[in-house]
Amino acid sequence: MKTRNILAALLMMLGGTMMADDTRTISIGTTGSEQIIPLPIVQRISFEDSKMVVTTDEGSVTIPISALGKITFGWTDDATAIEALPEQTDELAFGEGKLAVGSDGLLRVFSTNGALVSVANVKKGANISLEGLPAGVYVVRLGEKTIKVRK
Repeated sequence: MKTRNILAALLMMLGGTMMADDTRTISIGTTGSEQIIPLPIVQRISFEDSKMVVTTDEGSVTIPISALGKITFGWTDDATAIEALPEQTDELAFGEGKLAVGSDGLLRVFSTNGALVSVANVKKGANISLEGLPAGVYVVRLGEKTIKVRK
């Protein structure tokens, strides 16, 4: 019971401060595996009947507390945090060196270390060239939509 209360307090304290940043993840390590979940899709984290339940927009994940090895919030130094991002959405798609934009807004391009490498106000229907950027993986954000781009 004491462990459960400590875990619940830790999750509420850490999770509440990071929920606003959609480049953040929760990494849940269990015996023999690890799950990485983007925080923006997490609706609730609860503890019920000796189990941790992570409810997301896509369903829920139930993990016995006895199997928990680690819980980490944040950005990782490797590409695992980026792996959870889609490669395209209805509002953003990348192909042939250009971003196709499906809505008006502020377009931001970040390197994998979190540095802002490009920013522009864009209009719906625009095709934005990324040819000036070196080959690599980028995180592109337009409004509430975020994708990863492999260039």
